[in-house]
Amino acid sequence: MDWSDLLKLALSIFLILTGVGLAYLFLRMAGVFGRLGTSVTRITDEVVPILNKAQTTVDGVNLELMRVDEMMKTAVGATKGAEKTVQTVSSAVTKPVRKITGLAAGDREAVATLRARRAADAEAARVATPSAHGPTSPAEAAAVPPPAPPVPPVPPAPPVPPPVTPAASATAPPPPADPPPADAKHDSPY
Repeated sequence: MDWSDLLKLALSIFLILTGVGLAYLFLRMAGVFGRLGTSVTRITDEVVPILNKAQTTVDGVNLELMRVDEMMKTAVGATKGAEKTVQTVSSAVTKPVRKITGLAAGDREAVATLRARRAADAEAARVATPSAHGPTSPAEAAAVPPPAPPVPPVPPAPPVPPPVTPAASATAPPPPADPPPADAKHDSPY
C-alpha cells in the first residue's frame, strides 16, 4: 500500500462520515419541519376564527358609525331648520316694528312742523294787523320787539334696538328680584 491508496481510504472514510452526518441532519430537519407544519396548522385553526370575529366586530362598528353619521346629518338638518324658523319669525316681528317706529317718527315730525307753521302764521297775522293797543307812530313801531323765532323741529326718534333672539334670551340671566321692604313681616320662624 502506498500513499495514494492511503489517501483514497481516508477520503472514502471522510465522505462516508459526511454522508452519514448529512443524513442525520436531514432526518432532524424533517422532524423540525413536520413539527413546524403542525404548529402552523394549529395556529391557523385558532387565528382564523379570531380574525373572523374581529371582522364581524369591525363590520358592526362601521354599521354603528354609519347610523351615528345619519343621526348627525339629521341633527344638523333640524338645527338648520330651527335656525331658519327663528330668522323668519325674527324678520316677521322686526319689520313691522321698524315700519311702525318710522311712521310714528314721521307723524311726530309732521305735527311739529304743522305747529311751527301755525305759530309762524299766527305771528305773521298778528304783526300784519294793527291792534287796538299796538303802536300808532313809527317810533313806537320801531320799539316793538321782533317776533319770536319759529319752534325748532323735534329730534328724530332713537333707533330701534335689534330684536332679541330666543337663543340670546335663553342665556341671559334673570333680572334681580326686588328685596323685601325693611318693615315687611315674614312667616319664617328664623
